[in-house]
Amino acid sequence: MNSHRIAVAIAALVVAATGADAADKVYGVEISPSGKHYAVLRDAGDQRALAIYLVDDPSMPPQGIGLGTVKVEDLEWGGDDYVLVRFSGEKGGLDTVQGLQKLEFQRWMSISRETGASRTLFGNEEGADYYYFIASAGALLASNPGGGDRAIFARSYPQVSNPGPSRLKQGQDQLLYSLQSANLKTGDIKRESDGEKNTIDWIVDAKGKPVARIDQYEATKKIEIMAANANGKGFLKSGEISGDQMAKEQINFTGVGASPRSLQALRNLGGGPSLTEYDLDAGAFKTDAQDVGAVSRIAYDPREARARILYSAAVGGERVHHVDPADQKTQASLEKAIEGAAISIVSKSTDGMRMIGRADYRGKGSEFYLFDKAAKRLELVAANE
Repeated sequence: MNSHRIAVAIAALVVAATGADAADKVYGVEISPSGKHYAVLRDAGDQRALAIYLVDDPSMPPQGIGLGTVKVEDLEWGGDDYVLVRFSGEKGGLDTVQGLQKLEFQRWMSISRETGASRTLFGNEEGADYYYFIASAGALLASNPGGGDRAIFARSYPQVSNPGPSRLKQGQDQLLYSLQSANLKTGDIKRESDGEKNTIDWIVDAKGKPVARIDQYEATKKIEIMAANANGKGFLKSGEISGDQMAKEQINFTGVGASPRSLQALRNLGGGPSLTEYDLDAGAFKTDAQDVGAVSRIAYDPREARARILYSAAVGGERVHHVDPADQKTQASLEKAIEGAAISIVSKSTDGMRMIGRADYRGKGSEFYLFDKAAKRLELVAANE
């Protein structure tokens, strides 16, 4: 079905507002990988709450899950049975080398769609002689690897190196940025691949398999791109970027590329960051960057393990650019159906047939729509005044 036919079909629909409620602020709406449910993160009085709806039965009341007064930073689905929420807070009374301190932190929380039970992932890390308070929640790299109950994160942990038997010292600690998987049902954490002392980033595919590791050397500012071998446990050097290039070009890897042996990257060649790819086999950047203008920020999609939405400066706000050509066509169709709004597709099912579109209006709030391609159904599900 071409984009013109989609636009005509959508425009002819009567937009329903079954799930919409503008009484409380809405922070985000995400559809599950199967497309069977969508979750709305909103205020409920002075607290945060999740409301989980069944797509195929708008008359069924949503399941409400209270989150308390935590500050929520991100919302993602972990498979179809769990919702991942990244929250932030403060913890006081921590005994540090500078005395008792109050420190800010972030954590990921796994919430069961069926029971509403929550489990905080990660926490303090045990070293040789004491626990480390690691403030970072870790970077969510893949939220639906294999469709199971696990998610893949990049996060620091203390590796203990024991120099020999000692009654007074158990070993020496070294913080390594490593690839870890979390069982969303049990909370069990497993290190999938250890980082080196210079590792600053990881790239995985949508199945959670390592594709590359990025190492940076402080003395020279040089970056080495290490390509994963077939089993994802070993790495070979693909290429390097000199410190001079880094200072001038400000390279940022943003996920997997269009082919299995490429990396998606933002590369600043003087006119602002633009989207390009790095070829792991050639050990070099490709020359055909997408012409989307200078990118101001990105939206990383852990289901696809890549940046899916790019934002660039525009008159009156930001211009939204979807990397996937299919999303570009759907975006254009939705903009014809929902007049006067800038549309971004913020979440979609694995098969791409159901999605959540966000409509932003100049001078007023935003609306969230559920779009079902097969049923030609467009439904307003949440709104901000």
